[in-house]
Formats: sequence, C-alpha cells, structure tokens
Amino acid sequence: MEKKKAEITITKGGPIHAKGLFTFRDSSGHEETKEHDIYLCRCGGSSNKPFCDGTHRKIGIKE
Repeated sequence: MEKKKAEITITKGGPIHAKGLFTFRDSSGHEETKEHDIYLCRCGGSSNKPFCDGTHRKIGIKE
C-alpha cells in the first residue's frame, strides 16, 4: 500500500486545513480514520473537537 503525503495549511483567521489520510485516537482508544480534506479547530471553541465547526467566525482567532 502506497503511503499518501499529508499537507497541512494554517488558514488565516480559521482552522487548520489538512489533506491526506489521518487516524485520530482519543483518550479511551477510539480510532477514527479520515481521508481527503479535514479542518481542525484552532480557536478552542468547536463543539466537535478536534474538528472545526465554524465557531471561529463568531469568536475570532488571534493571529
């Protein structure tokens, strides 16, 4: 199986945009694999952490 290269971009005033294949593991051991584009919260306000839910538009992000 060929490994895909990950690409990560910090968007201005918004989330972290990541492309590729990612496996997330929470503290209880639950795993979730995501492929393609994902958006990760960096404002701290998302109710769907670690993923962005758009809350940054309301509370803003200090650059």
